[in-house]
Amino acid sequence: MRVLVIGGTGLISTAIVEQLLARGDRVTLFNRGVTARRFEGDVDVIVGDRWKYAEFEREMQQRTFDAVIDMVAFAPENADSLLRAFSGRAGHLVVCSTVCVYGGPLTRSPATDDEPHRPVTKYGHSKSRIESTLLAANGQGGLKTTILRPSFTTGEGHTALGALYFDDSMADRARRGLPLVVHDDGATPWAIAHVSDVARGFVNALGNEKAYGQAYHLTSDEHTTWGGIFAALQEAAGGKSPVVPIPTGWLYDVAPRRMVGVKFIYQYGSIFDNSKAARDLDFRTTVPLVETFRRQIAWSERAGTYRRAEEEPLQDALIDAFTKGKKPDPGQVHDYNPWGNEPES
Repeated sequence: MRVLVIGGTGLISTAIVEQLLARGDRVTLFNRGVTARRFEGDVDVIVGDRWKYAEFEREMQQRTFDAVIDMVAFAPENADSLLRAFSGRAGHLVVCSTVCVYGGPLTRSPATDDEPHRPVTKYGHSKSRIESTLLAANGQGGLKTTILRPSFTTGEGHTALGALYFDDSMADRARRGLPLVVHDDGATPWAIAHVSDVARGFVNALGNEKAYGQAYHLTSDEHTTWGGIFAALQEAAGGKSPVVPIPTGWLYDVAPRRMVGVKFIYQYGSIFDNSKAARDLDFRTTVPLVETFRRQIAWSERAGTYRRAEEEPLQDALIDAFTKGKKPDPGQVHDYNPWGNEPES
């Protein structure tokens, strides 16, 4: 199969490319050529900017693919451009969406694939509009479309729980028995999937007639809570840390950029029903959470991204201020957000 991956060097897309190559597909990547590859094997690469729509569409209109996987569609205009670029030139268009289209709290747990869309973030709103455009286009111009919705996905390529507070020292704190902040009481239901399992769902969707015009969850079958997640991190790291519960509202008030994910995503229960993907895509998750964290810690040590607690004072500053009933002193918290450094959704 001739497969184009728009992106191809990110966390999930790296695992997708590895699995495509392993099964013998001819893989082409379209990206800006900025992020280094973390996979072995031969791929064709087209360097470009998909946000320059006219250039992107001209380039794609010179080529044909059996399937296209778009991992970096973030704006509604991206969806319109995809349809212009690939109608009549690709058999199947698979787009990575997100469970953030649902917002929070969910109407049921576990939530099924028909959970109503009530997004609370700009990210969720944009993904919901992308979904609507692409699913409505299924069957037009010879193009079939599928939407896949991962939740919290991690593994080699990211540090353990680094996305929670944008703090890459979480594993080191757990290893050394240093206190860990958990938002609220740690009882919120949650699930984290290993990247290889989620990638398999994408690969199994390609050219799959059952998937045409459909949307699926690709989330972990191992359901736990945030308290359970912190316990799994400690087991993987080989340490025993006290966990300090702090209300989401207080965390967001004192560090709105760091805690934007907690405020708008992680404080809500996030458990999803994968039975539709299991039925149509043979999807299941196989890597337990403790093993996921073990692999992440080992990878971060090899890659030189393992961060020691001394390099990141965030959690100590938060715990000290909260236990004293005050806000952190000015300059104690480096309040930044790599998603865009905005203190809102």
